[in-house]
Amino acid sequence: MTRVKVLLDHVINRIAAGEVVERPASVVKELVENAVDAGATRVDVELSVGGRSLVRVADDGCGMDHDDAVLALERHATSKLETAEDLDHISTLGFRGEALPSIAAVSRLRLSSCADPAEGGVEVTVEGGRILGVEGQARGRGTTVEVRDLFFNTPARRKFLHAPETELRHAQDAVVAMALARPEITFMLSHGGRTLIEAPPATSLDQRLRDLLRRRGLDTVHRFEAEGGGLRAWGLLAPGKGSGRPQLTLLVNGRWVRDRLLVGAVNRVLRAAGSGFGGSRVVLLLTAPPDAVDVNVHPAKTEVRFARSGAVFSLVERALRGVITTGQGQVEVRHFDSLGPSPSTQAAEPQAITWSAPAGPATGPSLFPHPVYQPMDGEAKAFDEPRLGQAVARPTGGAKPGASDTPFGRLMGQYRRSFILLEDQHGLVIVDQHVAHERVLYDQILRRLDGEKAPSQRLLTPLLLEIDEAQAAAVPRLADVLNMVGLETDLFGPETVRISALPPDLDPEEARKVVEEILERATELDGVPERVAEILREELAASMSCRGAIKVNHGLNETEQRALLDDLAHTDNPYRCPHGRPIILRLSQEEMERRLGRR
Repeated sequence: MTRVKVLLDHVINRIAAGEVVERPASVVKELVENAVDAGATRVDVELSVGGRSLVRVADDGCGMDHDDAVLALERHATSKLETAEDLDHISTLGFRGEALPSIAAVSRLRLSSCADPAEGGVEVTVEGGRILGVEGQARGRGTTVEVRDLFFNTPARRKFLHAPETELRHAQDAVVAMALARPEITFMLSHGGRTLIEAPPATSLDQRLRDLLRRRGLDTVHRFEAEGGGLRAWGLLAPGKGSGRPQLTLLVNGRWVRDRLLVGAVNRVLRAAGSGFGGSRVVLLLTAPPDAVDVNVHPAKTEVRFARSGAVFSLVERALRGVITTGQGQVEVRHFDSLGPSPSTQAAEPQAITWSAPAGPATGPSLFPHPVYQPMDGEAKAFDEPRLGQAVARPTGGAKPGASDTPFGRLMGQYRRSFILLEDQHGLVIVDQHVAHERVLYDQILRRLDGEKAPSQRLLTPLLLEIDEAQAAAVPRLADVLNMVGLETDLFGPETVRISALPPDLDPEEARKVVEEILERATELDGVPERVAEILREELAASMSCRGAIKVNHGLNETEQRALLDDLAHTDNPYRCPHGRPIILRLSQEEMERRLGRR
């Protein structure tokens, strides 16, 4: 161990930069927040190579004069705090005075600003934290910050940056979050000369969200809101396509954050709502008194701490659950009604109702013992024992099952063209035909991804799908794995993918959704770009099987029902679909007899 000593300034600056600047999106976030604090009505963001080569943010805010522009590049220099007491009432987005000097320490930075065009502006050039020059400049009111060659002097940090399209996606998320937080401000984002985001001033948050997501086929946006204890949680829910992770944008007092408490509250409600809310877009805005939120717990200001975290969690849950319950309607799931004689006729002798089961030998144990609905040891005995003060009529015979003619019991038919009904030795078996077929297709697609040849049919007229630049960059890496499952795709222009062939069990509209969903997921992954196809294998199989499976209200003849049950029996897990939903439900004979008063 060497002796204790104070670090040099340039080392301190690089350490601070490592805390504040994680990737190009961090630069975008910090600079856009400064622009908003400066009172800008328009913010233009320009990127190159996902922000690795260039991040330029220009605004029309209040600007800075010569002295302020130079001083702003010093650590802990800010115009937003004066006393320690101000830390308890923070109302601005940037206040630590670390963003500009931290960014300048690991890049080639040029700051141009003007507070009064009549007096002229100033341009400051910085490289690796060293000021190279300060010059006068004629320009309009506002500030422009140009950041080039991020991490040029810290190669160890630079090698941890991901593919340009991944970095671009994170930068887009930062701009979208700020655009949602400030609908009254114009936001523009361009990359490589192409405009990716164009958000003119909007009159409301839902209008801004529709403007930002108009290319993604957004149909419905639901508003939710709840208040209590000086807190207000409100926002928008755009239902997804039934699969994929929800996309969350969390804003606390107008600040974009990544908070585990809020994420947990939102995900808990969406999971309880069922798989139909997979891929939903949620924008959550939480308003709280400044002294009830600590925003000074992380150098990058991406994390917050609440004085009353339990109250915040409950409020967010209540707000989001309210809009989901309203959309779904009330569903009774824990209440059972028994149809019986009215009170005035209860003493009357009930008429005997008899039913003769078809003759046939009793079936043996089922091929697949159900892991959830199998009766527990001693269950029947417990039901047969009389209760205190109550006589129990023990059944002398009981309904006998027919001979099994499928792996899951005797086929009885289809209910409401959505469920297949069977009987086995335990009782009534209900098979959800959609998730059963989904399970069958999922196993088939996995085998194709392992090398089995996939059936495919070429389209007379190829399908064209509009995508963004980040998704377009992922197409070449996913083309081979999509081809393995029968989807032939290639780029047809800078922001268009062409689908030339489909597997026969996938209709064209569902194929569009599968390709769009997989490309969306590919741009969200931060892993090694070459491993994206491998990582997405199971997600692709799950998406295709869900899209290609037979739907509810689809009639199946007896031959088709038997074929589906036989295929299901040969899957790896005939009781769970790829998303974890149950496929088979059993209503035991004992339960039915209890409900009907036979036990």
